[in-house]
Amino acid sequence: MEPLKSLLRTLIQFESVAERPDQLLAIVNYAEKYLEHPGLRIERFMKGEKPSLVVSFKRSRRDRHFKVIFAGHLDVVPARREQFIAREEGDRIYGRGALDMKGPCAVMMKLFKDLAEAGEEPDIALMLTTDEEIGSQNGVRYLLEDEGYSSDFAVIPDSGEDFHIITDEKGALHFRVRFKGKPAHGSMPWLGESAIEKALLFYEDIKGTLLYDSDDPEHWHNTLTLGTFHGGKKVNQVPPEAQMELDFRFVPPFTLDEAKRVVSYVAKKYGAEVEFMSEGEPFSTDLDHPISKAFIESVKEVLGEVKFGKTHGATDGRFFAARGIPVVMIYPEGEDIHGDNEWVSVPSLARLYDIFRAFVKRV
Repeated sequence: MEPLKSLLRTLIQFESVAERPDQLLAIVNYAEKYLEHPGLRIERFMKGEKPSLVVSFKRSRRDRHFKVIFAGHLDVVPARREQFIAREEGDRIYGRGALDMKGPCAVMMKLFKDLAEAGEEPDIALMLTTDEEIGSQNGVRYLLEDEGYSSDFAVIPDSGEDFHIITDEKGALHFRVRFKGKPAHGSMPWLGESAIEKALLFYEDIKGTLLYDSDDPEHWHNTLTLGTFHGGKKVNQVPPEAQMELDFRFVPPFTLDEAKRVVSYVAKKYGAEVEFMSEGEPFSTDLDHPISKAFIESVKEVLGEVKFGKTHGATDGRFFAARGIPVVMIYPEGEDIHGDNEWVSVPSLARLYDIFRAFVKRV
């Protein structure tokens, strides 16, 4: 496990956040250097100052279609400087991205390098991107939609803590709504029109339209979160403007188009302007798909059992699913993603490696 630990510790030291394009470039440079091998083909891309790599085997097909694409992101959310220094306690490694997702990326990087050194040439590829934490528009989405990459199946170790196989993901719609009012002195509100009051009425209206009662213990139902709110300029002025940003997550039969239509309709009632910021359809992967079965068998071979789950968050899986590509996700053991004490279990990373190695043999 030492080579895997060493690789992860090195990846953690890069401050690969969106605000540090130099560090995004540096970590991709390092990954490219690590993966250099006569048996591997490395293609490099840059879109919107976000670098990415696609790694495959030289004797595989050159049409950018593969049997399986493994996908991971090397960017992380901001953290204190000391969180970019890996700390080892027992069998855990602490640090920003240890679980999300530099640990799983280290597993995939080592897998591809080991396969190349063993002379194997499977029909698989590895995508490493640097913008997942800010929406993936210049990473996975760009590589699939603009560069033409595709596959029969995708594996993304970015959800499913403690080896739950994730085959279902909620849809997501982030949107910004701007409200206009008419300013007036706070002592004479009848002369003005409050943008904040409009926003509050809209919020109650949109909640009543998008949400429904559910007692599902797994909360597999629609949710709406008011993430940011800004409005008003002074305490003694009727507020002339307000703005809110909302996070809507939804499950079938609700669709992305339906969500957009509803938001636009309700906003129009209040004379508001809507901006859709990011989006993704919900998806569910067929467990009877032949490659799904191969993945499940590989997990059972290594762990002796199989656990399934669903994810409420949006992942890069939505871009594959939108193109009809089945997706599974799985995570090693760890906790506190985006928190102050993010950690991953090193033995669980080794087990994740074994699962992927067994899976590649099966496909």
